[in-house]
Amino acid sequence: MALNKLLTITLLCITCTALRILPAAAFSSISTPRTAHKARISGLLMSADVESETTIADIEEITTFASKNGVDLKFTTNAARGYRGVAVSKNDPENILGYIEGFIRPAGKVLHADKMEIFKSALFSARRENDSFTGGGTYLGPGLLIAFVCLLHGIENGCQTIEFLAIDDAEFQHKRLIRYYKTAGFEEVRYVGEELKDIPDRLVWGGCGTLM
Repeated sequence: MALNKLLTITLLCITCTALRILPAAAFSSISTPRTAHKARISGLLMSADVESETTIADIEEITTFASKNGVDLKFTTNAARGYRGVAVSKNDPENILGYIEGFIRPAGKVLHADKMEIFKSALFSARRENDSFTGGGTYLGPGLLIAFVCLLHGIENGCQTIEFLAIDDAEFQHKRLIRYYKTAGFEEVRYVGEELKDIPDRLVWGGCGTLM
């Protein structure tokens, strides 16, 4: 999927959440779709003209937003073009809420998202320690914030698309993953199964699932 499009959708998901949890006075009015839309999130996230061009929040702005909502974001890279984004509880840095890791493909401008995990037990623990904890301020949880930082990394390194496999270990969980990633802005590409034509994809991903 195109990175710029996904990055905008991800930011809009964060925006929609902020509209629910922040005072109405923090926002300017939003006009009709035929005019320039201006959405202001407490001075943190973006100033966007949907009809022309969008100013995407940078890493500093998104990490500030996350921190104000109880989540600290960490991002690291290595010499092999690998990357890892991690979300931890602001009140307990040892409490890892989730992570995303992957790499930039050596050939082509593709951001490969290899693995994503969000730990429910860690989220429950963060809520027990802090009643006001909101999961990072987004209705899709801290995973959305980590994803935003990873997408920015891809764009900064010339990537134009991102790929991810919604693993099919169990039917219920597989459908749930697809719903989650569609909500976050991903699109279904094809199913990677057990046929001969799927062998190259299985070697890359290590299993069956829906390529997003």
